[in-house]
Amino acid sequence: MYCSADYAIQAHVLSREIVDKWVRFTINVVSIYKMSKGSRLRRGDQYLWVRQTHLLCKCPKIRVNRRYLILSNEWQSNKHSGLRANKRSLVIEWNDEWSRRMRRYQRRQKYGKCK
Repeated sequence: MYCSADYAIQAHVLSREIVDKWVRFTINVVSIYKMSKGSRLRRGDQYLWVRQTHLLCKCPKIRVNRRYLILSNEWQSNKHSGLRANKRSLVIEWNDEWSRRMRRYQRRQKYGKCK
């Protein structure tokens, strides 16, 4: 999943708000492990957009005041600025032991070993 994702981040979810058929989470990007070229992804506060239908099936399951590892693909929209997660995204609660593993994935990608 890491190799096929456009971005891989550690984020802390600060708030949740419903906007039309979407749920907008305000997240604080703590660490960026991977991002696509030309990406405007940066550390700090950003929005993460998820369709309400995806949250109903709990794919992904996101709660306020929790930290998550998020791997997903970039998405451009004039209506919603920020990141997007869907049922194909990987959103799992963060474990501090993963920091070393994520750095290892970064090295593999750097040396062309990402498949």
